[in-house]
Amino acid sequence: QIQDDKINVNGSKPAFDPLNKPSPFRYLPLLIWAVLLFLLFNSCNNSRQLKLAIQNKPYIYVQTDDESIVKAKVVAPSYREEGVIRDFVENWVEIAFTWQNQEQKNYFVTERNIDFPLPFYLASLGIKPGYREAFMDGTYQKYDQKFPFHQYISGEYQSYVRTFKDPVVSPVEPGVWDVKIVTTRTHARKNSIIAHEILNRIIRVQAIKPSDDNYLWGEPTTELGRFLNQMQKQGLQVIEITEF
Repeated sequence: QIQDDKINVNGSKPAFDPLNKPSPFRYLPLLIWAVLLFLLFNSCNNSRQLKLAIQNKPYIYVQTDDESIVKAKVVAPSYREEGVIRDFVENWVEIAFTWQNQEQKNYFVTERNIDFPLPFYLASLGIKPGYREAFMDGTYQKYDQKFPFHQYISGEYQSYVRTFKDPVVSPVEPGVWDVKIVTTRTHARKNSIIAHEILNRIIRVQAIKPSDDNYLWGEPTTELGRFLNQMQKQGLQVIEITEF
């Protein structure tokens, strides 16, 4: 007898052939695709639900360190209130450019063979690395002729900053803001004012992860240190400074 794939020539059904038995794994690729599509759909749905929750700003209840229960808003990790951003920038400018050595030893930090006034150096830690070093060196060169750092480090000169109005916050992109601040910096020798400096800046800041108590670089026993720690906990970082 001569057989084809389905029936014998005489019309009878062919004998069972184990080599042509259907594979039990023939539907496995379809199953894998189905699982992947389900996971993708579930991920997109969860993301959508999270965005809707943030937009609707529902409230959750959290417990603070003193065990009290408070109501909190659900926000994106990069969200910052405008008041927080203004406060950060205003404090940063004041710390960076107020140099008043009141007989304090070690009122400087040496970096790249330059002695920087201590407040300026500490404030520089709030600047994005890479840009930070360029800004520090540029500031040193700017003041080296008329107002060199060593005169403030020794206490011969002093300077302080005054802000005339609230800084203006403008969103750039999610988690990034430009802050326009109008200030005047006064330079003095003992009790005599020797110069007024216009210190108007547009400072671009970005949201970063706030520091916890284990990674603070401000001395908590001093006013300067407390301001620095507060800035770190606000979760912002300077990424660009422009004069105007």
